[in-house]
Amino acid sequence: MSIQILDPSYIAGFVDGEGCFTIVISKHKQKKLGLDARLHFEIELRADDEEILKRIKKTLACGHIYHIDYSKYGWAPHVEYKVSSIKDLTQKVIPFFKENKLQAKKKHSFDCFCQAAKIFEKKEHLTIEGIEQLKKIRLNMNQYSKK
Repeated sequence: MSIQILDPSYIAGFVDGEGCFTIVISKHKQKKLGLDARLHFEIELRADDEEILKRIKKTLACGHIYHIDYSKYGWAPHVEYKVSSIKDLTQKVIPFFKENKLQAKKKHSFDCFCQAAKIFEKKEHLTIEGIEQLKKIRLNMNQYSKK
């Protein structure tokens, strides 16, 4: 059986509830600045919902699916769909969600994510100024969750 693509509106609604747009900044001894910045688009679900992630992956034509073992916590296994390639994020994921608009508070995270992607496209994330901009965007991105 071949994997069927999904209606774009369904994906937008699904991501409004289950998706995550993130800016990750971590220490990295081998990087010039001692910091590494990355962007991720992710959806994590229980493993028994893997089929829907496969269909989202096929529809967006990018990303990877990872299996996560949470047995040490007594949880069911999970699967994660993740896109972290800047090229795929800027050429596939962002255009998809600009055309198929998010409707809930996740829209704010997406707007911030788009600002961050511009910094990556210009390679400014490789400068301390760019990292500082990303930190400000990330702080703003998480503001809605504190209300």
